[in-house]
Parts: sequence; C-alpha cells; structure tokens
Amino acid sequence: MDIVACTDNGFVMPTGIMMISVCVNNQDEEIVFHIVIDEVSPNNKKKLEDAISEFQGKSVVFYETKKIDTSAIPQKEDWHRLPLTTYYRLYLGMLLPSTIKKIIYIDGDMIVRRSLMPLWNLDMQGKAIAAASDTDFFCEEYFKRLDYPKDMGYFNAGILVINLEYWRCRNLISPFIDFMIQYKSRIKNYDQDVLNFVLRDCKINLPIKYNLQSGFLSTEKSFGPYYRTEIKAAIADPAVLHYTGGSKPWHCSCRHPYRSSFLKYKALSPWKDEPLIEDRPMSIRIKKAFGMILRKCRLIPELPPYGKGFLPGLKPID
Repeated sequence: MDIVACTDNGFVMPTGIMMISVCVNNQDEEIVFHIVIDEVSPNNKKKLEDAISEFQGKSVVFYETKKIDTSAIPQKEDWHRLPLTTYYRLYLGMLLPSTIKKIIYIDGDMIVRRSLMPLWNLDMQGKAIAAASDTDFFCEEYFKRLDYPKDMGYFNAGILVINLEYWRCRNLISPFIDFMIQYKSRIKNYDQDVLNFVLRDCKINLPIKYNLQSGFLSTEKSFGPYYRTEIKAAIADPAVLHYTGGSKPWHCSCRHPYRSSFLKYKALSPWKDEPLIEDRPMSIRIKKAFGMILRKCRLIPELPPYGKGFLPGLKPID
C-alpha cells in the first residue's frame, strides 16, 4: 500500500501521529509512506522515520519539492490558514515514481481508526479519484463560483484514492495549472477547488465514514434524509477522522468530541511528552480559569462538554 502525505516543519507532528494511526490499524499490511516535504529539518525527518520504526513492513520515502514550479499557484493576501504544501497534491503525478500507479493521500490532521484495505482495493473504474463529500457539498455558492452543475457534487480532499496512472496518461497537471492561472478569482478552497472542478466528471464517491469531518458533528448544518442516515453511521464508528476547522486536537483550546482519538496515538509517538500548543491569548486563558472556579463553586452553570457547536450526546470513541 502506498500512502502519501505532504508536510512542512509546522505540520510534522500531526503528520507523524496520523502515520502511527495508520500503522496501528493496518499492522498486517506492507505500507510505504511517501512524504512530500517542504523545508523539513533533518531532525523532523528522523522523527517521522522513528514514528513508525517499531511497525513491521512499514517504511518512509521523502520527496523534495524543489523541482516544482510553483509560479502558477495563486497567492492571496488574506490566505494565511493553509501553507503552500496543500497544493503539492496537484503535482503528485510528477513527484512520485512512474512505477507507482495508485496511492492513498491522507492529510496530516486526520486519524485512521480502521483498515484502509477497502480503499486500497477499490476498483477505480477508469476514474481519476475517489473522495468523500465535503460538509458543504450542498452549498449553492460553491457551484456558482466554480461554474459546474450542483448534481456533480463537491468532495473534501483530506483523503483521496488517486489513480496516478490516469493522471499521467491524461497529463492532468496541465488543466490543474490552466485553471489556477485562468480562474484565480474563483479559487477559495485552495487546491481542493482545483481538484473538484477539473475532476468533476471522473470521480468516485467514498462513504463519509472514510472522511468524517468536524462539520458533520455540527448543530449548524442540516442534511437530507439519505445523508443523515449515512452520517449517523459514520459518527458512530468513523474509519477516518478529519479534524477540519481552525481548532486542532494538538491545541489546548480544542474541544472536539473525538479529540481523545488523536491523544491516543500521540501517546504512542515521539511527541508523547510534548505539551499541547497553547493557542489562546492570555486574556482568554484567565477568563477560562476564572470561569472554572465559578463553576466549581456552582455560581454559574456548567458548559456543554464540547461547546455549543457540536451535536448533543456525543461521546469519545477511543
């Protein structure tokens, strides 16, 4: 099984923990992790290697990005959330050896809880990609902005089964680059928009359980009856968790209901003793501490266990 991730120094720790979750839940499989790196230090590369060193049949290969011409990648002043590495997904057909025909791409902010063999054995049926729906797959604005019919759907690019042979035979890097150059103003969700537009009619839909995004746990979204059934099953036993949004489980401020799944694999990693990242301003930390004292004294009511934005009744699954 060939698994790909893209990272820089800022995302090495979560990427390594994602890799450990893959190994724990796919122990009988031969896996090569192909890690596309952008200015990753030798020490961090070693940590990624060490992260999976105790698992038999698992190895890591690193790919430098220096040969990629990034001039076509759109840059906007208000884009601060995601690094350039997210766009390297578009260049995987060039970066990886021609002998690799198919890969599973996985974002670093994901935790794999079940076997990936159903994805690896997926019959691609002459399609370019397989992916699960994004939480905003019903959003009219997406399809107006990208200018294609809503019934073609919109997927999340966090986990992808990629038919690299298809990509290379059809030289898909050209339409990817053309879209970035010609329609820069349409792009809001980075390379995910590019992939959705170019591959809109040559994709396979994966079950949501293979990419349970945080938005599917939200009280703010409503989905049709068919999707509610699928989402309910995915929430009960997700194969892959995706911590989408700004608050990540390695942040002190994170209140995700399934945060313990990340912490479970962090405890098995080279980062097990590293503290979580304190991302809250001092004023907020003081306010939170004061609130805890007041709640302990029963002077103010308890907060919902995971915040107001999540569905009621959710409990840790690991």
